[in-house]
Amino acid sequence: MSSGNFAAQPSNEMFQSVLDALPFCVFWKDRNSVFLGCNQALADIANLNSPKDIIGKTDYDLPWTTEESDFYRECDRRVMESGKAEVNIIESLRQADGRISWLETSKIPLTNADGDIIGILAAFHDITARKKLEDENIANQKLDSLGTLAAGLAHDFNNILMMILGSSQLAKMKVTNGSDKEEISKHLDNIEHATTQASVLTEKFMNYSEHGEVTKTVCNLAEMLEEMTSFVQSGINSEIKYEAHNTQGSLYADINQIHQVLNNILINAAQASANNEEITITIKNCEIKPDEHPELHAGNYFAISIKDRGIGISDEHKKDIFKPYFSTKENGHGLGLSSCWTIVKNHNGTIQVESEIGVGSTFTIYLPIFEKNKNIKPMHQPFSNEIVPGSGRILYIEDDQNTLAATYEMLEQLGYEVQCYSNVVCAIDYIKKQPDDFDLVISDFIIGDFLQGGIEVLDTVRQVRPDCPVVLLTGYFQSLEKRAESKPQFSFIAQKPIGIAKISQIVNRFIKSTKSANTAGMKQATANAKTILVVDDEPLIVKFLACFISFHDYNVVTAKNGQLALEKLNEETIDLIVTDQSMPDMTGIELSKQVKRSFPNMPIIISSGYSSEIGTHNVEEFGISHFHKKGSNTEELIEQITQLLS
Repeated sequence: MSSGNFAAQPSNEMFQSVLDALPFCVFWKDRNSVFLGCNQALADIANLNSPKDIIGKTDYDLPWTTEESDFYRECDRRVMESGKAEVNIIESLRQADGRISWLETSKIPLTNADGDIIGILAAFHDITARKKLEDENIANQKLDSLGTLAAGLAHDFNNILMMILGSSQLAKMKVTNGSDKEEISKHLDNIEHATTQASVLTEKFMNYSEHGEVTKTVCNLAEMLEEMTSFVQSGINSEIKYEAHNTQGSLYADINQIHQVLNNILINAAQASANNEEITITIKNCEIKPDEHPELHAGNYFAISIKDRGIGISDEHKKDIFKPYFSTKENGHGLGLSSCWTIVKNHNGTIQVESEIGVGSTFTIYLPIFEKNKNIKPMHQPFSNEIVPGSGRILYIEDDQNTLAATYEMLEQLGYEVQCYSNVVCAIDYIKKQPDDFDLVISDFIIGDFLQGGIEVLDTVRQVRPDCPVVLLTGYFQSLEKRAESKPQFSFIAQKPIGIAKISQIVNRFIKSTKSANTAGMKQATANAKTILVVDDEPLIVKFLACFISFHDYNVVTAKNGQLALEKLNEETIDLIVTDQSMPDMTGIELSKQVKRSFPNMPIIISSGYSSEIGTHNVEEFGISHFHKKGSNTEELIEQITQLLS
């Protein structure tokens, strides 16, 4: 026997010795993912005495978790069915001692002499230390981004608050000095403009954080683009050229958000075009095939390209342009493109950017084409600045007293009868007992301790009045879109803050404009009812409390300060006083002192936003009957009034 033949046929023992000497784990399995062998490194991790002990076992017989075993075997299946290797798979593994490790694994198909796949061969090494370092770097990057985001938001909001504060103080000065309406209106317009800016900034931040409002409808994208292009064209110097190619199908999207995306990118294109170069918008249908695009599912898409011939974007900046508060503009806030990215992502699309310095940039937005078999009707109803009055009965549920008072005032000015609740339990009780006493329900989403209070209101209304519209008016919600289509849905969703024009148009769309004379209306106070004196220097709070207390069969008189309250006491019979604590010239405590001198048995409820102002000694010394914290359960106030007057 020649030495050459001996060298060409190493023994199994020698082969195993070579594998055992490797500094990483090696194993091989058959077609059923049953282990055929491994090296010593894997045997140690699996707490086996020797590599032979793994033969005949499966992943479920080893210390790994069931979820890990499922993942490993699914990967085995893909490799064996496709005949293609999978490399650099990042996966976790629970070792025999309970320690969780991170692995980088590669698997290749094993074949016999005929080329048939008979199993897999795999190897992995421990990257736990590397993974920990990467996670720490990611965490640090997130903290840096959060710090940048917080600083940017604080800067922008402080500017807006400065405008609101300055304008409101100037308006007060103008009123005091007897200035004409035009002078005062100028400052009120500034406040309204600043509030709109704050709303836009909040919406961009919410879109970036992936919790922005999404109210999707079916629309014609080509028509929307044409309409929006003409609108943007009037505000920029660059000429916009619009081209539509083979645009079959509709888009299912939040129209306002898609408008925002296209508007932001067009404005950026115009600003990048220093010499007012032409901007081209192209829209066409395209098909994305499986594995063709890493960020898109296979299917049919609209491809909207916005091409400018401006200054271009460097490769260094290209990777950062969708980050929050990253901007190459001197006065840019950097939320524009980041919110665009999140909006498109929330619509199951993506944005691609191609750019060259000195040549220009092309932003291509991919949005999925609407599947016609979905049971969704097209609707395109933009809002205008028109204020639409109406009539009818509205049930409004909101736990923030200031928001409730302001919205109540708007709805009343529009011509509606409004019944308010600040507590979910009491509102639901009213809905069940008086299902025909309202034509429309408006509700907040998070109400007090009820994180989905709006959902509970919606479900209750649908149970007793399936045809009654329910509008959600909210500043923030997180899990609304996860609600199953088989469950009741809101008639409309509007994001706070909301102006009188928009709310008038929303209500007008849904409410019955004619009140039925045969159905019971809102409750009115009776001639024999007890009389409550409400004292507060905030007109909206006074109006809200008067409405709310009147609804519970009490007569209400009001006063905006302590001195006027004392005059009311001498003019008419008062059965109970509800007074604010923090008022100019005379506090609630000071008013209580004076009232008790002339009316020692008068029940007095102090209402304040700051409980620290009212001590136990105040209640005992001045005979205050009850303390009510502003913004808390308003129904509790009615309970106390009822008890004190019973």
